[in-house]
Amino acid sequence: MKKWKNNFIRNSVLVVSLFFSILSTAQCPIVPHPIVYKETPGTLMLGNLLSVKENEFPETCKKMLIERLTDQFSLQVSFSNGKHLLEFKRLQNVPKDFYSILVNDKITVNYSSDESCFYAINSLLHLIQFSDGNAYIQNCFIQDQPSFQWRGLHLDVSRHFFSIDEVKRYIDLMSYYKFNTFHWHLTDDQGWRIEIKKYPRLTEIGAYRDSTVNDHYSTSPRTYKVEKYGGYYSQDEIREVVKYAQDRYITIVPEIEMPGHSRAALAAYPELSCTGEQLPVPGLWGVFDDIFCAHEDNIVFLQNILTEVLELFPSQYIHVGGDEAPKNRWKKCKKCQAVIRENGLKDEHELQSYFIGKMDEFLTKNGRKLIGWDEILEGGLSPNATVMSWRGIEGGIEAAKQHHEVVMSPGSHCYFDHYQGKGSDEPLAIGGYTPLEKVYQFEPIPEALSPQEQHYILGAQANVWTEYIPSFSQVEYMVYPRALALSQVLWTMTRPSYDSFFADFLRFQVPFLNRLHVNYSRTFAKPTLIQSKSERGIKLMLERNQFGLQNNLTWTKDGAAYKSNQSFAEKDSLLIDRTSDEKIIRNEFSISNAQLTSPTKTTIIQHPSLGIDVTYVTQPAEQYNAAKELALVDGVVGSLPWKGNEWVGFREKQITLKLDLGQKRIVSAIELGFLEDHGSWIHYPDSIEILVSKKGKKWKSVKVVNWKDGELVKASFLTKKISLSSKARYVKIDIKPKKIIEIGLPGEGNLPWTFLDELIIF
Repeated sequence: MKKWKNNFIRNSVLVVSLFFSILSTAQCPIVPHPIVYKETPGTLMLGNLLSVKENEFPETCKKMLIERLTDQFSLQVSFSNGKHLLEFKRLQNVPKDFYSILVNDKITVNYSSDESCFYAINSLLHLIQFSDGNAYIQNCFIQDQPSFQWRGLHLDVSRHFFSIDEVKRYIDLMSYYKFNTFHWHLTDDQGWRIEIKKYPRLTEIGAYRDSTVNDHYSTSPRTYKVEKYGGYYSQDEIREVVKYAQDRYITIVPEIEMPGHSRAALAAYPELSCTGEQLPVPGLWGVFDDIFCAHEDNIVFLQNILTEVLELFPSQYIHVGGDEAPKNRWKKCKKCQAVIRENGLKDEHELQSYFIGKMDEFLTKNGRKLIGWDEILEGGLSPNATVMSWRGIEGGIEAAKQHHEVVMSPGSHCYFDHYQGKGSDEPLAIGGYTPLEKVYQFEPIPEALSPQEQHYILGAQANVWTEYIPSFSQVEYMVYPRALALSQVLWTMTRPSYDSFFADFLRFQVPFLNRLHVNYSRTFAKPTLIQSKSERGIKLMLERNQFGLQNNLTWTKDGAAYKSNQSFAEKDSLLIDRTSDEKIIRNEFSISNAQLTSPTKTTIIQHPSLGIDVTYVTQPAEQYNAAKELALVDGVVGSLPWKGNEWVGFREKQITLKLDLGQKRIVSAIELGFLEDHGSWIHYPDSIEILVSKKGKKWKSVKVVNWKDGELVKASFLTKKISLSSKARYVKIDIKPKKIIEIGLPGEGNLPWTFLDELIIF
C-alpha cells in the first residue's frame, strides 16, 4: 500500500468535518454491516502500540493484521503471552465463517475459520476512529457471518490492460469489504492477456493491437489512435497474483472466452476461424462475426489452453464465456455444418451447446466446474454448468429451475461500467445509469423461485468492462463507492435501509476510503436539479446535498444570462413554463459547490408539451426509466453518447403511450426521439401509429409512419417529426418494434430494445 501513497495524487473534495452535525443517525462503522452490532457505553483507547496475545491464529491473518494496522493507521503491533489488548479465539461447532467481536476493556475476537478471522480483522479496521489524532474504538458487541457463497467483483483487462500491481490493488480493496471472488476476464477480441506456453503466438500477436477507437463507439465519424497497445501476464506473474489473492481469502475465477469474443486468438492462429482469413486484433469495441470454428481440432486446442489454466488457478470454477457468439460464420462453414450433421444437432444454437458441453466434460473430468454467461442456456444447458446471468435475471431463474447453480450479475444493477451520475462532467461510459442507491436495492434472489430453487443462487457479482476505462484511477472511480453497496447486498439478507447505510457511509467510510487513497466517485455529493410536474410545465428544485454545503445555481435562457449566482434555500424553485412561448427555448443550468472541483451542467429544453401527463400503457424496463413518468417530457433531450438516465427503454413487442394535453387543441405535429445502437441491441422500430381522441374513449387513427427500409446504421440518434392536423385532447402513440434482431447483428434472434426520448407536441 505504501507505494500507492507515494504515487496517488489525492484529490480530496470532501470536508469530512462538516458532515458530523447532520449525521446523528449513523450507527455502525462497518461495511458490510454485521448481523448484530450493539454499542455499549465507553470507548477503548488504542494508543500507538497494540499488544496482541501470542496464541494460535492463522499466520496469514497475523501478517495482514500487522500490515494493515501499520500502513493504514500507523499503529505498531506486538505479540506476547502477557498483558494484551487484543485476543483471538478459534471456536468449534459454529457456522462456517462466523465471527464475533467484543470491545470493552480489551478486544476479544472469536472466529470459526481462517476466512472468518480475516473478516473479523477487517471489521476491526472499520471500527477504529480518531479524535485529536488518538485512535479509539467504541465499545460494542458484534456477531456476523455471510449469507452468500459468491461475493464477487469482475475486471476486464482485455479492452484495457492493467499492471500486476494494479490488479493486486484491485484485489486488496475488495478484501476490505469482504468480497471473496475475483472474476478475471483475461481474453477477448481486443487482447489476449494470459501466457500459454503451448501456443506462444497468443501473446506474441494476440496481446497487442495497432490502434484503438477514439471517443464512444457511437461517435461518427469514427477516428482511431494509431498506436500499439497491449500487454499480458506471464505464468509466474499469474501465480504471484493468485497467491496474493489467497492471502486475502479471495478466489480468482479466470475467464477464457469461447466461442465468441475470440478475435485476438484468431489473429494469432487464423486457422482456428471458419474462413482462415488473417485478421488483426481489433481496436474497435462490439461483437464480431469471426469466432472459433466448432471443429473438433479447435475444441482440442481450447482444452489444451484450459489445461495450462487449471495448473495456474486452483479455483473450483472456470469461466468459459459463451456470450455474444454470432452464428453467421458457422452457418456457412462446411466444418461446422459437418459437426451438426455428425452429431444429430438441430441448428447452430445446439452446436454452441455441443461446443460448451465438450468443455464441461473436460473440466468435470479434471475436477472443476464450468461457469458461463447466460447464453449457454441456448440450445440446451450442459449437465454440470453454472450460469452467470447478465441479460437480466431471467437466465438465472431458468437455470435455477433446471437445478443448476447461478451467479446473478444483471446489467440493471451490477454493471459498474454504466454511468453513476447524471452530470455532464461524468467521464465517458458505455451507457446505462446505475447510481449507488440502485445497486443497494438489488435483490439477488428472485421472487419467482421456490425456496428449494433459491438454494441454487450462489450469490452475485458486479462487472467492470473497460472499453471506456483506460486507467486504473478510473477503474477505482467506477467501482467505488458502488462496491460498498454491493458488499452489503451480498453479506446479509436483512440489510439496513439505504438512508441508514448512506449516513454510515458518509461518517465512517468516506474517511476510510480517503485513508486508503481510493479515487472513489464523489457523484453522491454533487447537487442536482429535482424536476416535478407543474400545471404549466415543470418545477425545478435544487436538492440540498447530504453534506449541508451551500450550492450556487447559474443559468442562461436563449443563450443570454438570466440569473446568476442565485443561492437556493431548501424550498426555492424555478418554473419552466410550457405556456409562456410556443417556440423552443434552451435553458442551460450550471450548479456549483465550493467543495467540488467542477460544476454540474444540465440543459433543459422549454417546449409546448413540457410536463404534460404521459401514461405508460406499456411499462418501460426498470433499468431504463430513471425519470419515471416525467422522462419523455422533462426537457432533458437524449443525446449521444447515450446515458441511461436520459432515455426510456422498452423491450416489448408493442409499446403504447397515452398523452393528456389538458384541453382540446389543434395538434399540428408530434416529434419523438429514437436511439439506435446495434452493439447494445437497441434498434429503431418498424412503425409508429398516431391516434387521437376528444374524451379518451374512442380513438381515431390519423397517421401511420413506417420506418425507412434497410436502415442499418451502427449507432445513431434520430428525431421523427410527424405532421398532423387534428383537434384532440388525448393522443395515443402505438410503436411497433422490430420483431427480432436480424441475423448477423449483435443479439441476433433476440427481441431488440427500443429507446425513446423527448416527446414534443406542437
